[in-house]
Amino acid sequence: MNKTSRRRFRWQWLVVLPLSALAFGSVSAATCEGLAGLKLPDTTITAAQSVAPGAFAPPTGSPAPYKELPAFCRVAGVIKPTNDSEIKFEVWMPSANWNGKFHGVGNGGFAGSISYTGLAGALARGYATASTDTGHSGGDASWALGHSEKIADYGYRAIHEMTEKAKLVIKAFYGDGPKRSYFASCSNGGRQALMEAQRYPNDYDGVIAGAPANAFSQILTGFAWNMQLLLNDPASYIPAKKLKAIETAVLAACDARDGVTDGVLDDPTKCGFDPAVLLCKGAETDECLTLALERWVEQGVAPEAVIATKRQGATPEAPALRTRPLCPYPQVARFKGSGSTDEAANFSCVMEGPSDKKRK
Repeated sequence: MNKTSRRRFRWQWLVVLPLSALAFGSVSAATCEGLAGLKLPDTTITAAQSVAPGAFAPPTGSPAPYKELPAFCRVAGVIKPTNDSEIKFEVWMPSANWNGKFHGVGNGGFAGSISYTGLAGALARGYATASTDTGHSGGDASWALGHSEKIADYGYRAIHEMTEKAKLVIKAFYGDGPKRSYFASCSNGGRQALMEAQRYPNDYDGVIAGAPANAFSQILTGFAWNMQLLLNDPASYIPAKKLKAIETAVLAACDARDGVTDGVLDDPTKCGFDPAVLLCKGAETDECLTLALERWVEQGVAPEAVIATKRQGATPEAPALRTRPLCPYPQVARFKGSGSTDEAANFSCVMEGPSDKKRK
């Protein structure tokens, strides 16, 4: 290459570099409201609005927890990677003093809603942040039957889709994407963190998988076992007013095992607490526990009645759908002939007569 060629080559680069800089500079920061027209793969932006300091009000619940939030840009959208997908998500970005980082927010349980409290916590610390309902509404699993794509969205795809789209929204708003990305969540959110790390390791620079619910078959079997033990027999249910006595007894037995008495168990699995120490010695109070069957057999104190209840939900507070007396053998429950057959009061425990045996 002669001198003339070298000079021409240098001048070409001097021209090309500014043009390149102009090309990259064209990806400038957008206004918040301007993000409503942002085009992303498989995504529809449904809202883009500037939120004044302390002005955010959630769709449900009190706005009080959000009164200290700074001004931010709120973007909402729907992602449809499949025909049966409906992944709602929101991205919140500080209007000022962004720390240059992205924080992905996870979900508990069966998800089914945007975590506004999670978004608020990350935003307050200067992060751009995002949350998703994982593709369905509501906190149970009624959406799953017959919807394999929705199961995939809940299982792993929704968090990944939310993360990818959120980073694009952030880049459009600030003119640059996040320098670091983090994901932190608990329970089902801990499982989400593990799925991100295993399936999409490039999504986040670091994850916190708190108490990950990552073995669903075992976990849900355990939940069902616990609920049956506590709710099938009303005498087995432990009311909230007795929990303090249990806590006190557990701490007395195991708190000092880690070398300090501070109200915290370092490793609950190594606590040898025996609930028998709380059995009522006399009349039942909030400071002791009863075992209805033992009291009946050993002390001759029979419960006035044992009523089985079918509830609309899984908690003792849920409305009762049906009640029926559980009768001491060999008595059986018989309808009195009037009233609702769903109410225990309209049944009585009687000895089975000859006519009853013939009907069998």
